[in-house]
Amino acid sequence: MDFLILLFAHLLADYPLQGEFLAKMKGKNLIVLSSHAGIWTGMILITAHFIGYSVDVWDVLILFTVHAVADYMKAKPIWFYKKLDPLGWGLGIDQSIHIGQILVFMYFMSEKIS
Repeated sequence: MDFLILLFAHLLADYPLQGEFLAKMKGKNLIVLSSHAGIWTGMILITAHFIGYSVDVWDVLILFTVHAVADYMKAKPIWFYKKLDPLGWGLGIDQSIHIGQILVFMYFMSEKIS
């Protein structure tokens, strides 16, 4: 159930809480990109806290950095994203990275609890 709750938090932060302005500008302005990555990271970690996970500064830094880099690459587009449809495989890979972040985060949370 934790995964579904965190997935819902991800969807909220990556779609309606991002908004049109952030979506359009995050590949052009690092402050906008950082704002989006911060909103996403905050939503995931606040949700994790309410679930009962003990979050530390490393969780914040890692989730923020991976999200910002993934979104920058897609929004720019650079590297393999140049050849991908942004609403097809590009979006699929981007979302896979973010869902992967949640799964890795949950794995390390289980290690901290043990």
